Amino acid sequence: MLEVQATIKMKGPIVEGRAAGILDGFTEDAVDAVAEQGFRDIGFTLHRVLKHPTGYYQSRIRNRQLGPTTRVLYDDRVIYGPWLEGVGSRNAPATRFEGYFTFRRVAQGLKRKAGPLAQAAVRRNLGRLG
Repeated sequence: MLEVQATIKMKGPIVEGRAAGILDGFTEDAVDAVAEQGFRDIGFTLHRVLKHPTGYYQSRIRNRQLGPTTRVLYDDRVIYGPWLEGVGSRNAPATRFEGYFTFRRVAQGLKRKAGPLAQAAVRRNLGRLG
C-alpha cells in the first residue's frame, strides 16, 4: 500500500485576513487620486478663465475628507463664489455675466478621468496583496 502525505502552508494577506484592510486602502488611494486631480483641474481652469485674478479665490479652494471614501471640493464659502460659478442671484438676467461653471465642468471631466485614475492607484498598490 502506498501512502502519500503532503503539508501545505499558505500565507499571504488573503489567508491571514489582511486583504480587507488592503482593499480598503486601494479604495482610499483611488478616491484621493480622483480628488487631487479635481483640485488641480479646478486650479488650472480658474487660472484660464478668470479675467483679473487676485489669487484670493484660488487660495480658498479646499479638498476636504468627509470619510474614508468621500472627498468634497469647494470654495470655502467665498461670498462671490456662487456668482463666479453661475448659480448666484446676481447672474443673468440680473447681469450679463452667466458664470464660469468651473466646478461643474471639472466634475464632468472627472467622470471621464476617474476610471483610469482609480486603476492606476490600484496598480500602484497591487504588490501589497502579494
